[in-house]
Amino acid sequence: MSRHLRAESTGSVAESTIRGVLTGRGYVELSVQEAIEAEPEAEQTAMFQGLQRRPRPSRLFVAQFPIGYSIYGLPLLTDFWVRGAPDYPQGLAIEVKWQQSTGSVDEKFPYLVLNIQQCYPCPALVVADGGGQRPGALQWLRGQVSGNLLGVFSVSEFLAWANRNL
Repeated sequence: MSRHLRAESTGSVAESTIRGVLTGRGYVELSVQEAIEAEPEAEQTAMFQGLQRRPRPSRLFVAQFPIGYSIYGLPLLTDFWVRGAPDYPQGLAIEVKWQQSTGSVDEKFPYLVLNIQQCYPCPALVVADGGGQRPGALQWLRGQVSGNLLGVFSVSEFLAWANRNL
């Protein structure tokens, strides 16, 4: 039980790091509900401006966003969905996989890759770090980059990529 809680905690720290990178690049975090309800600014008429519904920021991200259905036909959430990145008009999904000690995260890489390549409606990045993956797991994952899977990065590699691309 404590091992599971520690893994969740370190995974949350990794996701917080990605959240900080996005915020630092000028993206505004919305909840899933806010992202669904917010209207694009251009669609608001003068009569309704300033009422309950606020305009959607042009650069936003949402954690645990429902991106579609998995290869099993079940609801699929992405760790982060980014909207407003210059080169990604359909949005950009970011998956964060942290494995600090041996465990099962790297066993889920094939499922993740199939979902990204077959089910995601937009390009995706995977941030995989922590040093606890089995030998060969990250190399395999990096070898799957094609189609919707744009890249596999460590946290520091993602920071450098974000500085150039977001």
